[in-house]
Amino acid sequence: MKKAKMEIRGARARHSADRGIVFAVAAAISLLGAPAFAQDNADQDVSPNKSVSERFTENFAVDGIRSGSFIFFPVLTYAQIYDDNIFSAPADETDDFIADINATLTLQSDWDMHGVDLLSTVRRLQYFDNTSESTTDYGVLGRGVFDLSRRSTATITGGYARSTEARRSTQTAFGAEPVRFDVARAAIDFDLRQTRLREQFGVSYRQDNFDDVASPVGPGVIDQDFRDRDVFAGYFRQSFRVRPTVSLFAEVNGEIQQFDSNQLAVGGSQESESYGAGVGVAFDINKVARGEIGVGYQNRDYENALFEDISGVNVDAALEYFPSDLTTLTLTAQRAIQNTATIGVAGYYTNGGDITIEHELFRRFILVGRAEYRRDDFRGIDRDDELLRFSGGGDYAFRRNIVLSVRYIYLDVSSSGTAARSGFEEQIIRVGIELRR
Repeated sequence: MKKAKMEIRGARARHSADRGIVFAVAAAISLLGAPAFAQDNADQDVSPNKSVSERFTENFAVDGIRSGSFIFFPVLTYAQIYDDNIFSAPADETDDFIADINATLTLQSDWDMHGVDLLSTVRRLQYFDNTSESTTDYGVLGRGVFDLSRRSTATITGGYARSTEARRSTQTAFGAEPVRFDVARAAIDFDLRQTRLREQFGVSYRQDNFDDVASPVGPGVIDQDFRDRDVFAGYFRQSFRVRPTVSLFAEVNGEIQQFDSNQLAVGGSQESESYGAGVGVAFDINKVARGEIGVGYQNRDYENALFEDISGVNVDAALEYFPSDLTTLTLTAQRAIQNTATIGVAGYYTNGGDITIEHELFRRFILVGRAEYRRDDFRGIDRDDELLRFSGGGDYAFRRNIVLSVRYIYLDVSSSGTAARSGFEEQIIRVGIELRR
């Protein structure tokens, strides 16, 4: 039930700097991510609240370059990064400076009915000393929105991205080089609104293809074919608006994962089927809070008898609290079943949450701080991973189309149990400037 239906127009807004470090093609990958489960049940047209970051983005929004009935929004970001542990190693930490160059171009239609958006992005991470870690990622995403009636739409989305798995990921292979992968996705979603009722449903297809990676010790490669998969997913959500900005909803969803039949001579196939159901509430209370809280049950059945089926309670909650017009406090919590990249292990339950605070020091300058905790409980082996992340910094708008951002990030990953992996600590400093037109 996690929100994943992101707008391409969001590429016009500035992505948070710490997230930009972790994901190679932030805009494209996030849009190519999980099934497009709907969220925004409360009527956003009458929403009385705006977060600090939303208001900052609106105050310094750019007009783009108009060409007929289309508008181009080019964005160029350059950032200098210092990472004190680029390999996310538990010992013999290696530091380096990294140049982060990211260019995106969004094409947006300006029609009275229907709409078409196209986002393309290219990102280069250039390591100064450890040049073999340098990567170039890219992606393209298209979206068409078709008006079925005054309040109902059909949305078709499709795209492709070539990206890199971050070394700090607890699921990545420890290769001599970062793991590269391709992801392609297509989806169709329907949003049918009535006076008080709203139906949202859709289906999606996703394909992940991971490259083998060179072994860090001697010749040979670390096979990643067992991670290649096709994912088919669908969902249906029924909402009932009890007030203009309060909605109750119920949702059902399902997913089928198919893997390469020639994979995993040791460990067995991870092919599975998943289904779930849940209920929740979305709300938007004037000058107080807005958010969505969903609770449900999820079950994942694995075809391989060696793997333990996973089932249990799922939680997905996000709350924005507005103590004043200048401060926004965001709380999230999640409990969900995830797949693992560990041979012989099917999946795990992830439990965690984060808290983010945004404060408008003055109109051109906002401060941002975030703390995150996550615990991954693996099934079938004795292993628990814990992640603790802190980040803080600020964004300053010199003018409408020039924004400076500074971030400090601290990451601590630990693991326990007889099958534990190595833990590590990592600190990152990022200073970037974004040019928009």
